[in-house]
Amino acid sequence: MRTSGSGLPSNERSATGMRPGASATIRFGAWTDDRDLELRFPDGWQVDACPPRDGPDIGEAGIARAFAEPIGAPRLREIARGRRRACIVVDDLSRPTPGRRLVPAVLAELGAAGIADRDVLILAGVANHRPMTRPDFEKKLGDEILARCAVANHFAWDGCVPVGRTSFGSPVELNREFMEADLRILVGSIIPHGAAGFSGGSKLVFPGIASLASAEAYHRGSCTRGRYAVVETDARRESDEAARLAGVDFLVNGIPSSRRELAGLVTGDVVAAHRAGVEIARRVYATPAPAGADVCVLSVYPKDGEFLQYLTAFAPWQTAPEPLAREGGTVVVALEGSEGLGSHWLFGPGMRLDGGRAPRVKGRDVVFFAPGLDRGALPPAARAEAVLFKTWEETVAWLAHKHGARTRVSVFPCGTIQLATGASPA
Repeated sequence: MRTSGSGLPSNERSATGMRPGASATIRFGAWTDDRDLELRFPDGWQVDACPPRDGPDIGEAGIARAFAEPIGAPRLREIARGRRRACIVVDDLSRPTPGRRLVPAVLAELGAAGIADRDVLILAGVANHRPMTRPDFEKKLGDEILARCAVANHFAWDGCVPVGRTSFGSPVELNREFMEADLRILVGSIIPHGAAGFSGGSKLVFPGIASLASAEAYHRGSCTRGRYAVVETDARRESDEAARLAGVDFLVNGIPSSRRELAGLVTGDVVAAHRAGVEIARRVYATPAPAGADVCVLSVYPKDGEFLQYLTAFAPWQTAPEPLAREGGTVVVALEGSEGLGSHWLFGPGMRLDGGRAPRVKGRDVVFFAPGLDRGALPPAARAEAVLFKTWEETVAWLAHKHGARTRVSVFPCGTIQLATGASPA
């Protein structure tokens, strides 16, 4: 799809096939203002907008239907009968899960089984990210849920108990409060992931509420052998094993749309429901992707709050049958960066799995457009080398200086949840 600031349809281009003042829109500012941001380019540039197939929001009726028709498991209210204490794991703001829409449905099922709100703990499965604050919980869950249930953060460095060991050799040490509950529920999202193929499912347990030692073993081991859009990887199998060891009772996984709504929802068994959700995700995220542009713009939305998530925007790049930008071209990574660098206790600067390298793509320049990111916040290796701009005007001026006239651009408005057409099936 070609777009322009004038709003002309694609059949109203100039005789040259390119239009003056072309522009394209990306999604920007997940969890802050979730807006459309127009990126304008120089006159004469050809701009191809490359949105995902996407899908409309399923609405409250769709949510109700997913809970009434679980996959591979009885309905949650049936599983919950006779149980006394429930723990609901919900992911943090580095994930697009609309907890304020999904957790009330979980609580309704628990209430129907006789479990009161006072006997429910909502546990933030932050893995190795920073703990969630009260404002974070308000965004993720809403005030009504916070008034009804206790909430807590998982801490990877303390409060975990041994559960077993996977066949891959990793120790499974999980959050004590989760393991002490007699009803264990996971609420998250299925989006592309570079090691497990897709996120969600059992990853909410391992590494979502695992110890630092477990998470390190996982990331040093099975996680090194996966790739985007291939779900049956060692990383996924290991997470599934850990979830079975933990006795996960029920899964609730959304498939987010480009507007951070729900294009799909699955509930049920932690493995069977997840795999059904993956098939929905493949359709929603499918993106026709032209190869060989001079400039390729990848938005990190809906994970664009922190720099440490920038690699997730490369999902379409990693799944494209041909390179999206030509040799000698430029990749622009766009993120709001409201949290600056971000936090990760394994991969952050100076942490034990810190690679210590500046961002690179072989044969192409990498440029960052990040209004909320200060150069001083970058990891030391990237601080001196990274091409970083706070305004789009500065970014496009740099691109124009390098590429000149008649430049071809492809724009991926929510790269983190886009899979280029031709991605390998599992």
